[in-house]
Amino acid sequence: MPKEKEELFKKIGVDVSEDNINIDIGKTKDFFITLQDKLQQKAEKMEKDISEGKIDLGDEVGIKVDDEHIDIDLKKTKSFIEELGEKIEHFLGEIDHVAKKLEKKPEEK
Repeated sequence: MPKEKEELFKKIGVDVSEDNINIDIGKTKDFFITLQDKLQQKAEKMEKDISEGKIDLGDEVGIKVDDEHIDIDLKKTKSFIEELGEKIEHFLGEIDHVAKKLEKKPEEK
């Protein structure tokens, strides 16, 4: 496993070796609580902005909405969608890889 993935897994409390997957429940729980808090804050801000009639995703997504205008930067939007697609593909590939490893383990015993 590449070093950066190994470090990421350690941060969230998951240790993957050839024969075992160890999960540190405390670290994993802390990670998900932190993630939940960040997502909750973002959701609350977006809800507030939407209720006020404004959305600003300009820097990342290329979309800005206010009371009078909707501005869409097609280059930024396309780039965002492509990056998101790549990340999703990578994530699904990792899940598939781990699933295949787990499928092989019972056969080897």
